Amino acid sequence: MHRSFATKGSIMGRLLFAILIVAVLSLNFQAAPATAEWTVMIYMNAKNSLEPDALDNFAEIAGAGSTSKVNLVVEMGRPKQHLTNNSDDWSGVLRFHVKKNQRPIPAEAVLDVSASPALSDMGASTALEDFITWTAKAYPAKRYMLVIWNHGQGWRYQAAPDGNALVTAAKRSSASHGMNVVQVDNVKKLTPPVGGFRAVSFDDDTKHFLYNSDVQAIIQRTSKTLGKKLDIVSFDACLMSMLETAYGLRDSASLLVSSEELEPGAGWDYNYFLIRLLRKPAQTPIELSKAIIDGYKRRYGDYRLATLSAIDLTRVAELASDVSDMADKMTSAGEDEAAKIRNARANLVSYGVGDGLLTSVDLVAFLQAYSALTTDPAIKSAITKVRTSARRSVLVNYASSRSADEAGSAGIAIYFPETKDTFEGDPYHQGYIKTNTDHAVSFVTEERWANFLQTYLAL
Repeated sequence: MHRSFATKGSIMGRLLFAILIVAVLSLNFQAAPATAEWTVMIYMNAKNSLEPDALDNFAEIAGAGSTSKVNLVVEMGRPKQHLTNNSDDWSGVLRFHVKKNQRPIPAEAVLDVSASPALSDMGASTALEDFITWTAKAYPAKRYMLVIWNHGQGWRYQAAPDGNALVTAAKRSSASHGMNVVQVDNVKKLTPPVGGFRAVSFDDDTKHFLYNSDVQAIIQRTSKTLGKKLDIVSFDACLMSMLETAYGLRDSASLLVSSEELEPGAGWDYNYFLIRLLRKPAQTPIELSKAIIDGYKRRYGDYRLATLSAIDLTRVAELASDVSDMADKMTSAGEDEAAKIRNARANLVSYGVGDGLLTSVDLVAFLQAYSALTTDPAIKSAITKVRTSARRSVLVNYASSRSADEAGSAGIAIYFPETKDTFEGDPYHQGYIKTNTDHAVSFVTEERWANFLQTYLAL
């Protein structure tokens, strides 16, 4: 009997111990921070002429502030030579989990990476990739949005130092940020030359920038690490809403938010769409993209040339294939058809023309102009197919009345220099040649629009 009693006691003891362990584990699980609905990652490279605008945009983000459901994470870089003059000036690169009404100062940062050359060079692949992976680990969420905030140059090349833009920014900011006349006059002399294939995220301190192929590779790797596509990849930057850009991101992100036109320095209205995200944290990527575009439209209206669109990246492969099929027919159609193509292209306004850029046009605007001139039934059928694919790909589109009237902005642009001289006037035009291997553009190498341009421009 005693032996039997001891066995029952042991069983009871083990049972009580198991219950205690389960209870402790349950408490620990409940105490763990819940995964947020959204983490918005903003790679804010202001180590260039956009520094004053970065401070304004950070204030808009802080006007919303992170919550348990929405993480707002900013990596901000500021240059050694400031375009501002106040007590909060600092240089380097800081990471912020942005709280309500927070200021972008070192004391408020969660991480300072300024001492690391690999992480503080915001024109380097290692810096962007580390920011994305670090943020996803530190602030996990069901959905992720990446904003690359900086100068953008579509698919290829920044042709000259950004001195004029710096002077413009300096004059605009001198009153509100305390710049003096000497600083404004010296801005152009202090601007380092930046060149290379058209890209994004120009770091004037290091003279480095991110090729679009770099961004593509980074997002491919980080999406694999996350085990899912990024829900939104967006560019608060100029000239990035191109088929070439979308094609490069088609396998690693779901939506692209970007502009066909040059963007005004003030950029997006962050407070507008982030406040709405806080009110409804479970909103879909399409809903968030629409709020971004609504805020942009509200800020700029019809006052100037302005565009912003959301592109469904799951439809871009089909669009690119349809463009290739159309390009094949255009290539083989003969000189009479080439004359009609030239007439259609001559009536289009290029994006960035005010800055001397003559190579990017709205895809749908070209299709409409060309369709009105051609009588070839096979080409007309191909045009209709591309127009249908393009309109399905662009989910949301805002174009100011000026941009809609002048450029026909329908949400997605394509590289199309008007003449051989225009093409060869780009010092780095080899990027749109099929055999180029230096930071090759995937749309160029894998699709056949470049083949058409080679024949059409008699390259």
